[in-house]
Amino acid sequence: MAAIPESYLPWEILDLPFSEAIGEPFYLGVSALLFVLLIFLYLLRKFRRELIPAFSDTEGAVQITPNALHELVRKSCENLESVHSPSTKIVSMRGKLRLHIRLQVDADCKIKETRAALRQRVEQVLVGNLGMRNFGGVDVVVKGFRVSK
Repeated sequence: MAAIPESYLPWEILDLPFSEAIGEPFYLGVSALLFVLLIFLYLLRKFRRELIPAFSDTEGAVQITPNALHELVRKSCENLESVHSPSTKIVSMRGKLRLHIRLQVDADCKIKETRAALRQRVEQVLVGNLGMRNFGGVDVVVKGFRVSK
């Protein structure tokens, strides 16, 4: 009669200490499967192409991609001399669209004026040009300072 190999059955792994169970092929397989699923969920969430509604009328709807909003913020920051490295997070709260903009500023930057100018430029494009009705504003987070040259 053939002897049962030294490896444990899957339900017996629960009785083993962690240091022994981690070496079992079943445990490694489940761990690898879990890791692959987590990576897949991360990539699925990262590359999701969710459209943001700007407005709709009798002729149809106008929607904006998140990349277009990120590009709008980046181009708006290019015109401001003391602003560098902008990154944008799009947040929808109570039906309103808010932009959380993280940026680096020069050490001698007047943050209140810079925030007002950035908000005005983004709002002009989104509300004035595109007619977006659900724009809720801009939140600015300073993530660092640069020394002015």
